[in-house]
Amino acid sequence: MGREIRYKRATKNNVSAIFTVLEEIASEIPVCLDTPERKNLTFERVQKCSESGETWIALSRDNQVVGFLLAEPDQQERFFHDNQALHLPYGGVSESYRGQHIFLTLVEKIMAKGVPLTGTVKRTNKSDMAGRLLKLGFTKVSFTDKEDNLRWHP
Repeated sequence: MGREIRYKRATKNNVSAIFTVLEEIASEIPVCLDTPERKNLTFERVQKCSESGETWIALSRDNQVVGFLLAEPDQQERFFHDNQALHLPYGGVSESYRGQHIFLTLVEKIMAKGVPLTGTVKRTNKSDMAGRLLKLGFTKVSFTDKEDNLRWHP
């Protein structure tokens, strides 16, 4: 039985709650938060993405952030292609809320904007994120032995 989930764009008021979910799933992405400096840098990125007006969050019935998809302007893509592309640095869903297509819905919310999307997925990602994005229509545009760079174009 699925739980009631609401979706909305994140604001600066959601930064700490998003970061809490990010900390919970950090080893799966993976994102390294092992020092105060790395935590601060990652927190600042969450803050920047939340304030961009492009990040989406999933909220439980009691208004707790249970999923997120960070988005920020993709400066390189915008420079080379003169578009409004967004980069998706991190996304995920709290373990206790998985299996409800929350991540899929978050991606669809951002895709609905109708601008190109880019993302980089580390090969050590434990959630098959590259596979999930490929199923949604993203294409692999480049790769290294450590990561895949993906792009979606409306």
